[in-house]
Parts: sequence; structure tokens; C-alpha cells
Amino acid sequence: MSLIERIKNVVWPKDTLSVVWLYTIGSIFWLGVLGIAAMNLRTFLTYDQNSPNVGELYYSALTIHGWAAMIAFVPMAAAAVIGFSLYKSKLSIIHTKQMAIFFWLSNVLLGIAMAGSPDMGWYMYPPLAIESNSQFHAFLFYTTPALAAATLWYTLYFFANVPVNNLLWAILFWFYGHPVVYYVPFPLFGALYYYIPQYAGRSLYSEKWARWNIYLLAIGTMGVWVHHLQTWPLPIVLREWVNLSTLILATGSGLTVLNLGLTIFTSRKYDWKDPVGMGALISLIGFILAGAQALVLPENSINPLFHNSYYVVGHFHLMIWTLIIMGYTTVFLDMLRTSFAGFNFSATSSKWMRIGMIWWTAPFMGVGYAMSVAGYLGFLRRMIAYPVIFQPYNLVESFLAEIGIPGLLLTLFVGMFDALAYASKQPVFSSPSVSSFSMQVDKGELVKKIDSEKGVNNVG
Repeated sequence: MSLIERIKNVVWPKDTLSVVWLYTIGSIFWLGVLGIAAMNLRTFLTYDQNSPNVGELYYSALTIHGWAAMIAFVPMAAAAVIGFSLYKSKLSIIHTKQMAIFFWLSNVLLGIAMAGSPDMGWYMYPPLAIESNSQFHAFLFYTTPALAAATLWYTLYFFANVPVNNLLWAILFWFYGHPVVYYVPFPLFGALYYYIPQYAGRSLYSEKWARWNIYLLAIGTMGVWVHHLQTWPLPIVLREWVNLSTLILATGSGLTVLNLGLTIFTSRKYDWKDPVGMGALISLIGFILAGAQALVLPENSINPLFHNSYYVVGHFHLMIWTLIIMGYTTVFLDMLRTSFAGFNFSATSSKWMRIGMIWWTAPFMGVGYAMSVAGYLGFLRRMIAYPVIFQPYNLVESFLAEIGIPGLLLTLFVGMFDALAYASKQPVFSSPSVSSFSMQVDKGELVKKIDSEKGVNNVG
């Protein structure tokens, strides 16, 4: 198959692996978009004196960052991981055409939405999302099935002046917004259940725990979204459910950590020198450290103190930078290795990829903890104007982020270059060409054969 044919097969996939790569490429693209937007946010937050003047730019970057993450990267990365697990299990995606249509339609519509420079914040809370001076009203142009009711509501507001109830809007939004947070972690939990026993050299510590864990996580995820409304006037009964459902989710997560941790500790040796094994290990450790910060958040008496602060931002971004980004990188490297028969990363490439993983993780752990400390001291999230006392924290966070980004790029590019170097020597992208030397040798052998046959015939 030629290079052009392979590109066409990825753009409009006809098999499972091509669907996986289409969604992988899309998710990496949106990861770049959300990362660029995030660095713009950090730049704006670095200078406290210009905060009132860059509010519109800040909220535009915040919206693009959130949309690219929650509406693009998250579902696409989840689809890629799930599709890859099917491929590894020798199962197939049947409706490849529908998957391609959904991919291109969602990307084009989201691109149109972002072209308007939306400035209402990705969460689209009123009244910011319906300001008369807002450059762009996203819901007139872009939607998802999960937000269809809210879309209709905003449309009625614009055309018929139907009032928008802020609390009901927040409920509708988080009914979509919270479960989507787990679209990637859950498939990545599955990936860790697969990789960690493999590199620990033993079976999973408890298959029974893993099966029960599915129920705990599913119940917790679908029922816990109300904890995003802790600062709203909720009934006591509902607040008690928030506490209980969040603890159920935490129990499922803790059981995952315990199961995988015991798998490692009861093994003779863990192969962390393989970059896939290293990435899985970092993902697990990062998930533990990020989850520890959230232990106090379910409590009704404590949550309102931290809810709208950078303490929460630090918690869930640590989850993103370790479990999601590093876990997805782990799966991506396995995709590269699986896509080319007989390929494995060289010792040198493996070494540099491990360095890149640590290079990415260590600084961003610092960013997350700096965010949480600032939040503990009262730094509010979703705000561009802030007291000057918090400027040092923003400077440290921006500095560490600048240091850490090259680590992820190093890991990804070394892995891709190593795979492409291998592929260039194999008949992967095109039919193997015959060198002039080979043609001369073959021609000489053919002449000898003909002469030999002539000699035999003459003797006869």
C-alpha cells in the first residue's frame, strides 16, 4: 500500500486501526490547541497589573482551552483508547464510515465555534455567556447531544427573551460536564489493568476486585456530578447525597490503586525500562498523588471553602497531567509499536523517552501543588483580576510549565521518529524498490542460467 493510500485510509478509515489513528491524530491536535490556550492563560495571569485590560482575551483563551479539552480531546482520546483495546483484543469496529462522519462533523463545527473567539468561559455560565457585548454566542452554532436542552434554552433567550435560570443551567451543564471528565480515565484504568500486570510479570492481583470496581465507578460517576454545585443553595438531603456519591467514586478509585499497587509490590521485578511500562507506572503514581488532594473535598463543611479556588484546579490538573496525559502517552507508544509488525523501540530511544516522561511529570507536579497552595490561601479560579500577593505563585506555575512541556514533546517525537525510521526500511508505506545493483546481479544470474541451459541442450 502506497503512502498516499495509507493517508487516505486514515482520513476516511476502512478498518479498526485506521479509525484508532484518525481519532488519535485528532486528539493530539486538540491537545496542542488546549495547551497553547493554557499557556496564554498563564501569560495573562503572570502580570497582575494588566488584568483588567486583558479580561476579554483571558476568557477567550479560557473558553478555547476548556472546549478543546472537554468537547474535543476527551471524547476523541477515549474513542482512540477504546478502539485500540478492541484492536488488541482482535475485535473490530464495524461502522467505520459513521465513525469518520462523526469525527469530521464534530471537528468542523467545533472549529467554527472557536473561530468566533468566544469569551464566556468554557463552562458557559450565565450571565457571562449571554452578555450583550459578547463577541460570540456559541450555542447558536455548536452543540452536542448532551447539551441539546441548554442549546434550545439559549436560543429561546436570544429570540424570545425567555429568562435563563442560572441554577438549572448549571445543573444541565454539569450533568454533561462531570461524566465527560471520566471518558478518558476509565479507558486508561483499563489500559493500566492491562499494562501493569504485563510489566510486573504476573497476573492482576485480584480479577474479582476489578469486576466489582466497574460498578463502583459507574455509580459514582453518574451520580456525583452534583458536587460541582456545592456553592449553590442546595437542600441538605441533596448535599448528603453529594457526600455519599463522591465517597463511592473515591472507593472505586482507591480499589483500582490498591489492586494495581499490590500487583506491582507482589511481583519479583517491574520492567520500568520499557517506556510503556514506565509510562504506566508514572500514571499510577500520579493518580495516587492527585487523588490524595481530593480526599477533603466531598465533605460538605469543607468543600465550599475550596470549591471556587485554585485548590480544586490544582487537584484536577494534576489528574490530567499524570493519569490522562501520561497514561494516553503510554497507550500512544504502544500504538506505534503495534502498528508496525516486528517493531520495538531501541535502547537509546527508550532511554530518551523515559527521560522525557520524568522531564514532563516533575515540573507539572510542581505546577499542580503551587496551584493548590495558592487556592488554599484564597486564590479564586476563573478570575483574571487577583490580589498582587498571588503573583509569585503564577510566576512559578508559568516557569515550571515552560520547563515541563519539552519533556512531553521529547517523548512523543522520539517515539514517532524511531517508528518511522523502522518503517522506512520496511515495505510499509510503499513496495520495496529494486536497486540497480540488485538488477545487475539478477541479470547476471539469468544470463548464466540461460547459458547453462544452452550447454545442456547442446550436449543432448
